[in-house]
Amino acid sequence: MKNCDICPFVAEQTTDDPAVVLQTSRWNVVLDRNQCYLGKSFITLRQHKETLSDLDKVDWAELYQVICQIEQAVKEAFGADVCNWECLMNNAVKAGQPTHVHWHLHPRYLNGAHFEGEDFPDPKWPRHLESGEHHVSDELFGKIVLAVQENLS
Repeated sequence: MKNCDICPFVAEQTTDDPAVVLQTSRWNVVLDRNQCYLGKSFITLRQHKETLSDLDKVDWAELYQVICQIEQAVKEAFGADVCNWECLMNNAVKAGQPTHVHWHLHPRYLNGAHFEGEDFPDPKWPRHLESGEHHVSDELFGKIVLAVQENLS
């Protein structure tokens, strides 16, 4: 879709991309470089559709399978207590661009998380999400991706 900021990224994402943890015929699951919540990911529709009401039954059915897989994998890999989901698409609207259906997955941890020697605090849980920055090294990022992938069913 012309002027969509997300479409070019989705077109380039393959399972060869080190951040892609899961790819289906309709959805990409990509680990966010900002791991402010350990396991934070984007779940993006591979085809351009602007609103949730544009999704067809197959989109929804496949999304359900993706949600089940990624939540289970994050809970097993890192001990997440719950997974928060957001589908806002506000930035596109603010920029005067078309929206593109995607979700943000924010795993939440009652006592924070610890992985590979690094702490991932979640001090506001169970309150609403807060923005934050927690960029990890390329090596640790690769280990986080692998931990999620190893726990996918």
